[in-house]
Amino acid sequence: MKNVPVRARIYIIAVICAAAGLLTAVALSQSHVDFWLAIAFGAIIFLVDQFPVTLPLGEGLYSVSFVMVIAAIILRGPAEAGIAAGFGFITLKGARKGPIVRHFFNMCELALAATLAALAYHAIGNRISSTADMFPQVIAPVALATLVHFLVNTTLVAAVFALVRGSRFATIWRAQYAKLLGGYVAFAVLGVVLAALYLHMHIAAAIFLLVPLLVARGAFQSAIEMDRGFEATVRSLIKAIEAKDEYTRGHAERVSRLSEMTARAYGLSGQQCRVIRYIALMHDIGKLGVSTKILAKPGKLTPEEYEHMKQHPVRGYEIVSDIDFLKEAGETAVRHHHERMDGKGYPDGLAGDRIPVIARIVMVCDAFDSMTSTRVYRKAKSIEEAVVELHRCVGTQFDPESLAALEKAIAREGWEAEPEAGEDEEVFPSAAAAI
Repeated sequence: MKNVPVRARIYIIAVICAAAGLLTAVALSQSHVDFWLAIAFGAIIFLVDQFPVTLPLGEGLYSVSFVMVIAAIILRGPAEAGIAAGFGFITLKGARKGPIVRHFFNMCELALAATLAALAYHAIGNRISSTADMFPQVIAPVALATLVHFLVNTTLVAAVFALVRGSRFATIWRAQYAKLLGGYVAFAVLGVVLAALYLHMHIAAAIFLLVPLLVARGAFQSAIEMDRGFEATVRSLIKAIEAKDEYTRGHAERVSRLSEMTARAYGLSGQQCRVIRYIALMHDIGKLGVSTKILAKPGKLTPEEYEHMKQHPVRGYEIVSDIDFLKEAGETAVRHHHERMDGKGYPDGLAGDRIPVIARIVMVCDAFDSMTSTRVYRKAKSIEEAVVELHRCVGTQFDPESLAALEKAIAREGWEAEPEAGEDEEVFPSAAAAI
């Protein structure tokens, strides 16, 4: 705990005390606690959680154990659900990593989320003792329990990351957990199925569902690993660009993050935000074909050098056009990120609405990061100075809606003008947002 900020320590202690207090209170208030069912379901949760899916940006784990939690909530009460959920606090692989307080926090936040979800369920629904009692009475209570578990679990985990790292809660929650609700709903449905099977097969029902759940987990993990592999390849190409021009080191990464933030604030879909993250990362990939002497030149470019530099968007598009899911977006953003709203940009002289939205977003984010980063020929501007300069060029060079979205994103999620220093080893690298 010595490397954990004081406010994070207070928060961790508060969560642990809240979980212990609430679970004790509900256990004492229940007429009977079925410890056998709680331990049996907990053992299966422990087994399932040995194979979690690591979320794309490393902010926690994604587990299928929520299926067991929902079944325990339907079949018994808050005490059984809380006890069972607590078994998902640790993996054998990660047992030796990080301080013990991390594992204890995981156990308590999972138990707290499950107990509160069970209390929500039983506030409007009843314990089910036969399949004849399940439908449609179980739908509304399960929906409420799912929503409560999702909000409590993801909020508790995002908050501890924010406090330990000094990051913004909203940034972490939106980036990592906002999209998990669909998974919660799907697993809640499986939880209802498991509860129905349990009434006929008892604990064998859980084993019956375990294999397909692990198969689904494997498929999901494979998809994420493919995504990571693709991103790693892209980043290798970006490093090649940065090796040619040390003054733009980190520029592509920052423009990528800014563009994704701005796309969310603009209201683009989740898939469009994912695509813009890659496209913005690759927006200058055409500089691989630009002379190193031109890229590193401290003074003004000659007309011939400038014409040579102006070819990098076209060369960049030629590179990304061979990647199927980036081909269309590559033409819009990689090729057109140096166009201008007044039609005086390059390479195609597009103007106004003829410039695709994704390109307009990357344009403003690219300019913002360039101004707030130190270059060989000038010092960095402050965020405020850069925004003023962007407003001065609205309508002629930049799209006003894209600039408004950038300002909204920065106000909502925050931004550091200078490149961030390398981070130390995380105290909570695998706190579980487990479902």
